[in-house]
Amino acid sequence: MRVAFSTDLHFDVNHLTASDYFQAQKDYLEQQNISVYVLGGDTFNDFQATVRYVDALQAFLGNTVQLYFLAGNHDMVKGVTYAELESFDHPAYLHHRVVSLPGTDYALVGNNGWYDYTLAPAGQGKTAEDYFRWKKAFWIDSAIDSPLSDTERMDRVLKQVQADLATVAAQRQRALFVTHFVPRQDFLIYAGDRPYWNMATALMGSSRLGGLLAASPVVDTVVFGHLHHRDAPLLAAGQVYLHTPLGYGLKRAWEWQSTDFMTEWRNTLMIREIPEK
Repeated sequence: MRVAFSTDLHFDVNHLTASDYFQAQKDYLEQQNISVYVLGGDTFNDFQATVRYVDALQAFLGNTVQLYFLAGNHDMVKGVTYAELESFDHPAYLHHRVVSLPGTDYALVGNNGWYDYTLAPAGQGKTAEDYFRWKKAFWIDSAIDSPLSDTERMDRVLKQVQADLATVAAQRQRALFVTHFVPRQDFLIYAGDRPYWNMATALMGSSRLGGLLAASPVVDTVVFGHLHHRDAPLLAAGQVYLHTPLGYGLKRAWEWQSTDFMTEWRNTLMIREIPEK
């Protein structure tokens, strides 16, 4: 079975009409023999727009490809509350779910994720309150409904992931784990001359999640996005980490390596082939 992942498509930020690409995406997924396609967050700046997109794309794909999705921070800024993110009932919503992949000994495990400032560079001399105030003043996440502190919200993520991985272990399966936020410091780039970015790194993810995943004997693959730079696959302690977000194709923020969406989508599609029974 072949499973594909995309993150950070940002259709609205990139001023793209998503449905314009349905046929080309379907053709490519079928050519690549993809059975499952997972969106790892930041599809739109509106959760309801993301849900409408998922419904429309799944209807277009039919029974050829099964679609799943998570919410990234951009999806969370509009059209959804924290409580709704935790309880949303939709067959394609992968947050805090274990989905067994038929005919294999593998399961998808998804979690939207969050952050707890543990990926900030050492020696900044900043407190949690400093990072929180900076976020509220400068970062898009200030618009996200969050009744918990960032650390409390990340604590809940860790409990969910631990429980879901325990389910995978009980089922004697291996996990393809998908999240939006960054689980390992290996992927962060720090810049001494960019204090704005160094503050933002605190909001990228959690090294505690990375530690939890690294310690799990059932985790085979970890897929994430959010950083908007692309990395070669990382093999660490027998686990594969995949991070090739699509990102922005804007004059003010040109992160693409070509000039068209489909080339970028194909080049950033992360594909994992897993053995069948």
